[in-house]
Parts: sequence; C-alpha cells; structure tokens
Amino acid sequence: MEIEMKKVLFYARYSTDRQHEVSIETQIELGEAFVKDRGWKLVATYSDAAISGTSYMLRPGIQNLMAHVRREQIDIVLCVTVDRLSRDLEHAFKMLKEWQYRDIDLWTVHGAQAVTNLEMALRTALSQELVEQIRYRTREGMKMAVRKGKASTCLAYGYQLSQQRDAMGDRIRGLREIDPDKAVLVRRIYQLYADGMSPRDVARLLNNDAVPGPRGRKWRDTAIRGHVGRGTGILNNESYIGRIVWNRRQYRKNPETERRTARANDATEWVLKEVPEMRIVSDELWQRVKDRQKEIGDLFDFGQSSRLNATHRPDYLLSGMLECAECGGPYAISGKDRYSCTNRKKRLPIDELDGACCGNSKTITRHELEERVLNCIPAAFYSLDIFDCISQKMVAHEVSKLKSAPSIKDQLTGELAAVTSKQTNLMLQIQDRHAEGRPRLVILDDRLDELEVTREKLVKELAATAEEPAEDFQEKIARLRAQFNPANTEIAIRKLIFLARNNADEQAKRRLMPIVRDLIQTVVIGKTPGHQPASLQVHGDIANIMASMDVIDIMQQQFVASAQNDLMTRIASGEIDTEAKKEKLLEAYAEELVRKYPEWENLQVSVVAGAGFEPAAFRL
Repeated sequence: MEIEMKKVLFYARYSTDRQHEVSIETQIELGEAFVKDRGWKLVATYSDAAISGTSYMLRPGIQNLMAHVRREQIDIVLCVTVDRLSRDLEHAFKMLKEWQYRDIDLWTVHGAQAVTNLEMALRTALSQELVEQIRYRTREGMKMAVRKGKASTCLAYGYQLSQQRDAMGDRIRGLREIDPDKAVLVRRIYQLYADGMSPRDVARLLNNDAVPGPRGRKWRDTAIRGHVGRGTGILNNESYIGRIVWNRRQYRKNPETERRTARANDATEWVLKEVPEMRIVSDELWQRVKDRQKEIGDLFDFGQSSRLNATHRPDYLLSGMLECAECGGPYAISGKDRYSCTNRKKRLPIDELDGACCGNSKTITRHELEERVLNCIPAAFYSLDIFDCISQKMVAHEVSKLKSAPSIKDQLTGELAAVTSKQTNLMLQIQDRHAEGRPRLVILDDRLDELEVTREKLVKELAATAEEPAEDFQEKIARLRAQFNPANTEIAIRKLIFLARNNADEQAKRRLMPIVRDLIQTVVIGKTPGHQPASLQVHGDIANIMASMDVIDIMQQQFVASAQNDLMTRIASGEIDTEAKKEKLLEAYAEELVRKYPEWENLQVSVVAGAGFEPAAFRL
C-alpha cells in the first residue's frame, strides 16, 4: 500500500535589519534537509525579512502562508523554532487554532515533532517575555548612557561620531562631537528663521545653494520645523544648546493596526543631561526661535488632529492679519477677547528700535476691531463692480462643483454594485457553512433578504432615471447665474454685514471671512494720545479700491451703508413697523446727506505707499 506523501509549507523569519539574509538562507537549508530526511514534499517556502515576530498583519510572508493553507490542503507547517513563527501569544494561538481546524500540524526543526498547545503556550510566553526584557534592558541602557552624557539615539545633524578611544584602543560608543561645517549651517538655519524666514523658504534656499540635507538628501521644511512639543526637527533639538533630553515619549503598538503610536511622557520622567561641549547655538538665538514659534503658533500640529486643521480656517475674522505700527510685530489675543502687541507684552528687545522694547501699549477688543474694519467694507463694495466680481466667483465655484459631482445615475449604479457585492459575500458565507456541515444562521438569511429589498428598490430608481430626459447642463448654469446675480449677492452680503456688526454673529463673520480676507491683507494698529481708540490702517486690495475713489464718494457710500444698517436695526427691533415710518426715516437720511456734502468737500484721504489708506475724517 502506497503511503501518501505529506505536503509541507516552510516559514522563515529574522527580526531586524541588523541581521543578514544568510539568517533566512540558513533556516531554509535546515528546513529543506528536515523535509528530505522524512520523505515529505516541500510545497512552498515563505519568509519575512527584518520584521518583528510580535507583529502579524504587517508580515507579508506569514499572510501569504495563511492564504496558501486556505486554498490548498496542507499537512504540515514547518519552521526552525516556534519564536520564528511568532513572539506574541495571541497571534501564535490564532494561527495554531486555524491550522488545527484544517487538520494541519505545526512542526519545528528544533523539536523534531509536532508542537502541542502546551508547548506553544510555554515557548511563546517565554519568547514574549524575552522581548519585554530586551526592551527594558535597552531602555535602561539608553537612560544610563544619557546620564553619562552620551547620545542614545541616531546621529543628529551637526554632529559626527567621536573618535575617542578607551584603554584597549576601541572607540567609545555613544560619544559625539561637533561637525564644524554642519554646525555653521545649523546656526544659519536658526538665524534665518529667527529673522522671519519660514521653514519652507529656508529649505528652498538651502536646496538652491546645493547644500546637502540630512543623510545627503534634499532639505524639507518638516526636517527644519519638526514639532515643538515633541522636540523634533532642527529648530527644536536641545542638543544644539548643550542639553540631551531623553524619554520625552513612549511608544505602544496599537493591537488593531500593529503600528507604533507615540504618547507623551510627563516631564518628570524625562532624563536631562547638560553637555556643554555639544553646544552649537547660543541661548539668545535659541530664545529668538522659541519666541517666534510661540507667536505664529504650531500651525503644523502632528498630533491626533489632522495636520492641516490649523490652516483650514482662522479662529477669528482678522486672525494673523494684525500688525503693530511701532515694531511691526503681531497683535494677538492677550486677554479675554482683547488684542495687544505681542512684542510689547513679552518685553522683547526690537532690533529696529535699537534694542528697545515696543512702546505701543494700545489694546483693542476683538468686537470693536472687527466692527470698525467691517464699517469700511461697504464703501469699497460700491466701486469697481465688486458685486459683479463676487457673483462671478460664486457662479464659477458652483459650476466647478456641478462638473465634479457624479450624476444620479452614477450614484445609483455605484450603490447597486455595493449591495450586489454584499449579497455575493453573504451567499458565499452561507455556502461555506453548508459545505462544512455547520448549522444555518437566521441572521445571515435576514440580512440577505434586507439587501434584496434594497437592491430591487435601486433597480427601480435606476430604471426611472434612465427614462427621464437628461437635464441640460447649460440650463443649470443659467439658473446658477440667475440665483447668484449681483443684486442678490449685494442683498446677501448686506445682511451678513448687518448680522456681523450689530449682533456680533460669529457665524455671519465666518461666512464673510473669504470676502474680507480677500480684500484686506494687513490691519496696522497704532497708538493714539490718552484714552483715544487705537488708530487702524488697512492694507490690501481695499486700499487700492478706496484710493481710486473720490473722497466724497467714500464718505457718501459710508453714510449710505450706515443709514441702511440703522434702518435694518430699527426694523428688526420693531420701531419701524409701517411703510409710512420707513419713508419718513429715509427722507431724514436724505436731508442729512445733503447737509454733509459741504463738510466732505474739504476732506482728504491719504494713501500709504500706494498699498494702504488711512481715512483722516473717520477712524476705522
């Protein structure tokens, strides 16, 4: 009687890139010899190189092996030792259970027999504990190295390996020394950033100068910027001021994704060591960089939130657009909704002021600032066909959305395909259970019935869509143009300005943001005598618009906008509740407008360097 030859799959693995491919070749040679000695048939060999045995989903070799046993009847899975298969109890028993279900034995070359559940438990537990001990000893060794003033991580930019030798003539590990050429570049990066250049521009400048970046690659802004809280990036590396900081973060593996996630350690757990010989940057330059980082904020936060969340929309209507008239520094919220000069608050010496601190002590509430700026907007709206421009932009935006949006037919077709796919998967599950002799599940049948109802509904909707005549695309555009015509746009913007000014409606301000920030580039805040309100000077497209207008036109449009705002306020409050009262109020506005003309004829509007304006007759 002929004995059936056992079919075998062999698996090999080594853990880190510090090991060599020969490690896998040796395992495969041992496995092939083991299979040959027993007269088995080696069907296939799978391997994973430089991947930890504590992972499972991230190992393509083991995943391919598992896929193989599901599509073909295999008798034995073979590896050199159990720890080559896995160093995690959960993963090891997950694989073993599936193999036992499929009547597959696990063998090891080392044990020369099938692995039992008890042996798997003991060996994997010991292997997992060994991994934890290695991690612990590694971290303790790194901690001790830092306390001795040695580097515990990779070689940072600006340093090179020290060539100091011990009594035996061996190089002392962990010692670093300054690389003179790269140290000059580090100081240059700090100086450029402190002087106002962004990390992106610094990276572009270095690349244009053909300066090799870290590891010989091109410079990237992220390598310079890093993350302030995590101490990463060139601008946050405390080694440059002669201080080694270790254990800022700990890493844990997410059991669902098997990827490492970082968690910040409490500052009490950090290990710090002063190493003066590693200093590259002066304390003064370091502090200038830190101050600028605080002023602009961490716009590129790599935490749990999306990287671009901070750049999607400003917090307030004029965030990031305010500038001090004296020192040129930013104005920012310093108290409860009150703006003040950041340099003045921090008492920072200003180079442009010969080392003196900014003397602009004027503060202004956010509500007052936004209201005064919004007051100047309507005057600009009546010139240069600005409502036509806004209408055209809105129509163009809606048309682009219309072009990119899928048709109803495409949507229904996609939904129908998704439902059909789910039905197919459920039917395969039911068939597999029947083939395996397992009882039928009612929940699967019910779900299949639900999907069939949904499928029939989608089929009917798709048929109805096919019968309907296709809507002319040009007709849609015509309706959009009618909807977003200049007159309607003017009414909508007037209403938004009214809500933003009188009711301090934050939602209205957010809707006005694109328009306001498109017209205004900078608002310069200056000091005034005594308790007078701060002076405001607006720069941007609005300045050019105002400069092109006669002063009487500006004052007239400002008056008209104010009158309309007053009218809407009185209507909203119920004071104007009849058409007669409305006509009487409008007549009063007209009479006042006539009286204003002689006064306005003697006024002037000064334009600042062709880019800003400061209305002398009325302050913003």
